[in-house]
Amino acid sequence: MGLVLAALVLVVLVVGVLRVQRRVEATGTASFTVADQEAVEADIPHRVVEVQGELLADGSSWSSTSARGSVLVVNLWASWCGPCRAEQPGLSTVARTYRGRGVKFIGINIRDNRAAAKAYVEEFNIPYPSLFDPAALAAGTLQAFALPTTIILDRDGVNAYRLTGKTTVPILSARLDKLLGQGGRWAG
Repeated sequence: MGLVLAALVLVVLVVGVLRVQRRVEATGTASFTVADQEAVEADIPHRVVEVQGELLADGSSWSSTSARGSVLVVNLWASWCGPCRAEQPGLSTVARTYRGRGVKFIGINIRDNRAAAKAYVEEFNIPYPSLFDPAALAAGTLQAFALPTTIILDRDGVNAYRLTGKTTVPILSARLDKLLGQGGRWAG
């Protein structure tokens, strides 16, 4: 019974994400679903992407090209997103654990206000920077249609993984270990 329910929830999530994706493609605007379940991996085009924007802390410009040569974990979040709040301690733990192994992290705060986003960063003592993207422009670049979403880019900026929903230390660590075991480059 539990497996049937889990499969049903997964199907509903996938259908919902695909419907939102079609709506975004048709209208050019994004709305977000809150994915309140353990992260699931989605098939994605393994292509080079560039994420850029202004840093939440000081408004300076940042681009993912500055992280080339390192594996980059990109987490889309909002202060009002319950699942984002639930996953944040694990993300911070993984960021600290993998810091010396060639892995960098960047958050992208979307559909939020600056004061609430800064309070969230302070509350969770997040050890990596975040972009401030109230219009959610980066979400379209990354094909992220639910919160939270975690994207892992390889050393060359290639999309390696997209995890939708609450990521955990074991889920994220497994993907990072696999990618690092391949020299930090996507190999399938």
